[in-house]
Amino acid sequence: MACNETMSTMKVLAAKFSLGNHEPVLNKAAEYLRLLNAKSTAGCNMTDTSKVVICLDLAATTLGTHIDQKLAARYSGLKAPSYCNIKKVVENRLEMNNEQISVSALCDALQCGGAHSLAQVMLDEYQKVSVTVDPTLPQYACVAVYHACRMNKIKISKRQIIEKSRLKAAQWSKLDSEFSNFVNEKFTSARNKNKDTTQRTDTNNDNAVEDISPDIQEEKSENGLELYEDWKRRMILEAYHELKLLEKNEKTIESNIGQSPRRSPRKTPQKYSPYNYSKSPKKGAGIRLLFP
Repeated sequence: MACNETMSTMKVLAAKFSLGNHEPVLNKAAEYLRLLNAKSTAGCNMTDTSKVVICLDLAATTLGTHIDQKLAARYSGLKAPSYCNIKKVVENRLEMNNEQISVSALCDALQCGGAHSLAQVMLDEYQKVSVTVDPTLPQYACVAVYHACRMNKIKISKRQIIEKSRLKAAQWSKLDSEFSNFVNEKFTSARNKNKDTTQRTDTNNDNAVEDISPDIQEEKSENGLELYEDWKRRMILEAYHELKLLEKNEKTIESNIGQSPRRSPRKTPQKYSPYNYSKSPKKGAGIRLLFP
């Protein structure tokens, strides 16, 4: 009876996580739950519902689908930090941490294949500098991929990469600061040097072009062609004469038309305006009524 109730609870929670139609996920979660019940979980404040939720989460992750961690923590009855810690304990009990997370697998999971080569180079250089680096641990591959994505300006979820590193927030921030110092020394400075060298080569090329241009002008003058200064003076004089002709033509057109520019109707006084004082009133005419 208890097994049937657990399976019914698992189906209800799988429907909440939109996993009701995924039979492989349900079968895998049931397998994880049987293994977890067979092992001791002393010291872990887990209820039957939290066990089911964690097994569903692990099964979905194993089969390539993911569920919302906030929603999983809410249905498990645990807070988000304690849910992550208990999930790591369950992974250790089920011996799921034996798989090594590589840089290529992590880039495929996070859909950031453009940062694969740089992340691998960063990890190899960091292993040469630091002796205590264990390449089997997932946090070093995660931090290398994270910084490679930052340098290549590729957006990834920081929350997912921290979860895959299996570190706490304080441990991740410490490793992140150490690796950022290493990246600034090895890679950022080298990139800035490359930019400076490219800028210097561009300026040298520009100066070479400027030095070649007078030689070309002298060769043209020796070959009987027009000098640049003479051509420039001639083009300016031609443009000046054309401008004078255009101004002269415009003046002749205005004189032939003989029309003054139109005045605004607001400025011209109306014929029957009561404020029209252009003509002085006649003596003895009396007061003029505006409205008879």
